[in-house]
Amino acid sequence: MGFLDGIRNKDLEKLEKDRNINVILKILKNGDENTRCDAARALGRLKDKKAVNGLLESLEDESEDVRWNSASALGMIGDKRAVKPLINTLKHDKSYVKVHAADSLGMLGDISAVEPLIGELNSEKVRNHAALALGMLGDDRAVKYLINALKVDDFTYRTAAEEALGIIGDVSAVEPLIKLLNDNDVSVKRHAAGALGKIGDEKAIKPLRDAQKNEKWYVRLQIEEAVKDIQSKETEK
Repeated sequence: MGFLDGIRNKDLEKLEKDRNINVILKILKNGDENTRCDAARALGRLKDKKAVNGLLESLEDESEDVRWNSASALGMIGDKRAVKPLINTLKHDKSYVKVHAADSLGMLGDISAVEPLIGELNSEKVRNHAALALGMLGDDRAVKYLINALKVDDFTYRTAAEEALGIIGDVSAVEPLIKLLNDNDVSVKRHAAGALGKIGDEKAIKPLRDAQKNEKWYVRLQIEEAVKDIQSKETEK
């Protein structure tokens, strides 16, 4: 490896500070496992599109850690050339790598990822991230699947689906979200209120007010914010 022998964190930090993309790419390809991971992270922070091809190659790295760091970096850079390779990663790699591929696909904003991400809602290890990515993509094809997710007995998945539905803003989610104002989990209640506020349908105001009566102060505060958001949207119409 020549000059790569014994490369250290401080060396990589200097290369990053100097924006020496070419050398960091060499490290990504030829360094040891830990250094390759560090190089991928550095390239993500630098957000230089010259790094895309090298990071795409690293999606095939033998190391799972290098693959997920590369997937994450590609999302940070935001180049659409990464969409198809990340979709392929979503289909074929290990769960932990798929999680980062899902996150990056959400960040890249290309709707060709919608169907593959919907498919990952069936994976317990990936579904939370897939749901949030679908929210970021904002495509209404995901709505019915996210509404179904509200029924799953996993509060982390329900809250991810709630957040996604709030971002998408489809009114068909209002009634299912209203039902969750009576959920046993406080986090689910708060996320339901937040999502209803983002959607902005006035028919949610009364159920929100009713749900506010016997709740803890921080749930009441979230509900109050949601009501204000809805009223603000109604005023803007």
